[in-house]
Amino acid sequence: MGGGTLRGKRWQIILAGTGGQGLILAGEVLAKAAIFEGKKVIQTQSYGAQTRGGYSQAEVIISDEEIYFPKCDQPNLILALSQVAYDKYKGNVTNDCIILYDQEIVTTNCRENDIGYSFNHRAIELGNTKILNSIALGVVLRICSILKNTSVIKVLKEELPERILELNLEAFNLGYESNN
Repeated sequence: MGGGTLRGKRWQIILAGTGGQGLILAGEVLAKAAIFEGKKVIQTQSYGAQTRGGYSQAEVIISDEEIYFPKCDQPNLILALSQVAYDKYKGNVTNDCIILYDQEIVTTNCRENDIGYSFNHRAIELGNTKILNSIALGVVLRICSILKNTSVIKVLKEELPERILELNLEAFNLGYESNN
């Protein structure tokens, strides 16, 4: 399971799911890690009026070259942590787009590049479903190879409070090192 590298390519990543899953933070972490590596980055977010439970989405574009359009119009990877998120994109992306989904929550129609992962189950195993976003960051990074894992770890250390840092680092590493 490996995507490509960033060399000469623009990566468009959509993190979509439900409010409260930490996807906005995950998008911000990816963007800041890319900045540390000297990449060009645009990060946008949208979410419903509900704080928790409504649709939530972060878009991150990472490139070695200038970015002229601030939306993911041809995503390379979509993280779908809800059925609504998966259904929104499954028929509107190219066959090359990877859709990474929570296999315990999302029912798929098995596109060639769909990849299932037990995000929620793994978070429960670590004792806290709020770290699901850190697990997802690790898996996304492993699949795409767009950034160094050390850059993401650096951002997590700078952004997260001490009381939740170690668990989130453990979750990130679990996702990054897993084979599914």
